[in-house]
Amino acid sequence: MSKSPDSNTVSSLSDAQVYSRLLSYVKPYWFVFGLSVVGFAIYSISNLGFVSLIGFIIDSLGGETPVSGSAVSPYLEELFGKGDELDRTLIPLMIVTIALMRGLGTLMGNYFISIVSTNLVHNLRVEIFDRLLILPSRFYDKNAMGHLVAKVTFHVAQVAGAATNAVQVLIREGFTVIAYIGYLFYLNWKLALIFIAVGPLIGVVVAYASKRFRRISERIQNSMGDVTHVASEAMQGYKEVRTFGGAEYERQRFQRVSNDNRRQSMKMVVTSSIATPVVQLLVAVAMAILVWLALDPTLIGNMTGGKVVEFIVAGGLLAKPIRQLSQINETIQKGLAAAKDIFTLFDEPIEKDDGQQTIENIKGKIEFRNVTFS
Repeated sequence: MSKSPDSNTVSSLSDAQVYSRLLSYVKPYWFVFGLSVVGFAIYSISNLGFVSLIGFIIDSLGGETPVSGSAVSPYLEELFGKGDELDRTLIPLMIVTIALMRGLGTLMGNYFISIVSTNLVHNLRVEIFDRLLILPSRFYDKNAMGHLVAKVTFHVAQVAGAATNAVQVLIREGFTVIAYIGYLFYLNWKLALIFIAVGPLIGVVVAYASKRFRRISERIQNSMGDVTHVASEAMQGYKEVRTFGGAEYERQRFQRVSNDNRRQSMKMVVTSSIATPVVQLLVAVAMAILVWLALDPTLIGNMTGGKVVEFIVAGGLLAKPIRQLSQINETIQKGLAAAKDIFTLFDEPIEKDDGQQTIENIKGKIEFRNVTFS
């Protein structure tokens, strides 16, 4: 398990340092994590294969021969025939092959990243529990029991989302975006520059949303701790609550903290619901300009009809991975806020054991001296 740094507090650490410490829990599973990366890479390449296949079909219907003249054409023509016969055989085979690659990539990526995720949750919970067992009494005097329970349950789930789920989307959709943009530059670098120009605007939106996500995430964690604390107090002291007629007081108290948690959660939803459409709108504007320019013969150059369609389709498909990449920012900010809270617990000084006396023989007798009661 990861060791705590020498720093006594985590509040002074940057997001990059906190995230680096969080990812250190993934290091023991680097090989499994690498297999998931390979799976997501296969998934991204297969998506690009579907785009290329669309252009291939359109060129074939238009009388073009995309395969002819390539290095593999002699072998393919020997196996599947020439001209229309080659296209009729090759296109269905490509559809099935690309679908199989995509399915294999999805299976590998999701399965192996889940192994990392579940182990991360287990290790963090065990380390939190072990730490709680050796912390001094004054720590429990300063912290409500509900907040400590929330660290083991709610906070760990948030951290796991940032360390694995967010990384999963980042790798899968990041590879997809890189593949699409690279293919756009390959088809027509002049038109591809349009998407690069939109990048800084998207960055501004994401940066603003990040700060707001962080603030709200910290409030949600605190409110969730309050909910757990109030509920555990009422259940543990149910006899006292009923004896002294405190049911209505506890009911109002729980409704207050639960409603606060609901309000903070709604703020998170509103922020995400605004940021994501703005990013989509920027991509749509770039796409509209792209289509307008694509109709200019001087910019299309020697591109075939299939290549033009490939360019437009690849540009349109960029909207989905970019949207998902912008959405993981919410998950990362939640995880970083929870990670800071958990690492603060890990860095708490443990109970010192300075005892020197060893008792050899115990008689088992109890004696009271100078004890009074009033």
